[in-house]
Amino acid sequence: MSYKRKIINSIREMNIDLLDVILDNDKAYMEVSKDLFIKTLSKEFDVLKKQGISKFEEVFKGSCNKCFKGCDGYTFLTKNNDYLDLLFKEENNEIVDIFRCSDIKNEENLIKKNCIYFRFKKDESKNYNPLSHIVSLQKQVEVAVEKFEKFENKITDIEDFVCWFKENKKLHNSVKDLHWDYNFVWSFLSIYVTIENFDELVRNHISAKKALAEFDNSNEKSIVDWLIKYEKSNLRFSSGYEKTKNWEKTNLILFKNGETFFETGGVIKLFNNVLVDIKECKESIEFSDLFSKHYWEFEKKYAPTEELFELYGDFEIELSEYLSARGLYSDILKKYNIKPKEKITTANTV
Repeated sequence: MSYKRKIINSIREMNIDLLDVILDNDKAYMEVSKDLFIKTLSKEFDVLKKQGISKFEEVFKGSCNKCFKGCDGYTFLTKNNDYLDLLFKEENNEIVDIFRCSDIKNEENLIKKNCIYFRFKKDESKNYNPLSHIVSLQKQVEVAVEKFEKFENKITDIEDFVCWFKENKKLHNSVKDLHWDYNFVWSFLSIYVTIENFDELVRNHISAKKALAEFDNSNEKSIVDWLIKYEKSNLRFSSGYEKTKNWEKTNLILFKNGETFFETGGVIKLFNNVLVDIKECKESIEFSDLFSKHYWEFEKKYAPTEELFELYGDFEIELSEYLSARGLYSDILKKYNIKPKEKITTANTV
């Protein structure tokens, strides 16, 4: 059996151990080390195996129709029509690279549904040679993360905590769009977007205190009125933290950066022991808890029916839209200048 056929068969059988043995340790695949390539492919296979797919049912020959036009490739197709398109670059009858293809033309007409997608960052490349401004930004990011690490294993006042956020606003603006291409920004960005929630707790403390004083649960209408009034509040659903046991007495919460950074594909350092004293803005969390409790309760109660979807089309996940579509509490909606939801017109559906 040829070297190329061995590689194809090991991928088809999702046999990562065999593929690891076959591939050359000294070569780069998709411009990264063999180990990283294997590790990434293994993760994709593990996802499929959890779905009951242990191998690719068919392998179909093809060729690149775009970036490497004419380069030989193969489509690995599962029983569920998940597909992995790979190109095999050969020189002197030797495979020198394997890489994912975004536009492969097969010899047969295939039904392809879910692309098995993965990519690598520039700073994962074996030949990574960044421009000077990238080097500078990476150093700044490393310094910022190191400074944040000093918050671990101790209690920090939220005001001091938010100072880190304010000090790094300019840096964030410089690197926020680099997450697609560079791994080095991920931990920093996950910290920053999480602390942004803490900044909201501080900045909106007075309004949260006022809202709590206004809350009236004597009847449904008074609660709905309160919910609609604060429906656009920046604190309505706060996140990025975990309340400690007896937090009402201790005023301590735990920073959780893994819960607010939803982007995937990068490496994030999780912080599990950063304690924050929120005594000065405790009401912000109390408001968020109270608001979300009642908001989800009424959203569930007045969620759109199939008939309402047919009449109005899509809905934002907002209680005010649900109430408007049902013709409920129109006086409250009018009070807060909320326009009635419009029904679908013939022109909308064309």
